[in-house]
Amino acid sequence: MTKEGTSEWPVRIPSPRLMIRPPGDGDREAVIRLLTDPVTREYLGGAVDYASRQALELSPLDLTWGRWALVRHEDDTMIGSITLDYDRGELELSYALLPDWTGQGYAAESCIALLSWARHALEDDHVIAISQTRNKRSVALLRKLGFTVRKGLEEFGSQQLLLERSLRDPLPEQALELQTEADPPPPTRR
Repeated sequence: MTKEGTSEWPVRIPSPRLMIRPPGDGDREAVIRLLTDPVTREYLGGAVDYASRQALELSPLDLTWGRWALVRHEDDTMIGSITLDYDRGELELSYALLPDWTGQGYAAESCIALLSWARHALEDDHVIAISQTRNKRSVALLRKLGFTVRKGLEEFGSQQLLLERSLRDPLPEQALELQTEADPPPPTRR
């Protein structure tokens, strides 16, 4: 196993309620919705214009190392995506859920499963994550996952936090409820 990925790809990673797997042709509609949904995009750079949506609909699914679909075990429904990549020169975690699936612990569950896999399969010592400061729900989850703030920055016209955690530090237990009623509510449709 190397810093740039595993010797085996694609990788499937199970969690209690989800399978983290590469996107398939049956996921196309959910992938496009995830990349264009205004609620999902609220903290990811804003709405996607018509031309960009058309390009997404015509392009192949992105089956590259480190990009997975989040699908429910019970019916193989795609509910979001999760990514580990090196776009910033460091291993970076990112995730997004479709609005119907937020607030149910799926983000925490998938992050714990993927970070556990990374701890055993990759040579990296740490992982980073970027979140808009106003995305209080995501910042709260990342903190509960053991991330600490390295620095603030501005990107895409918004204040962001660059958070980090050691991959060697223990992860929360899957059974531990990380998202609670006390957390900020998820974005809603306008």
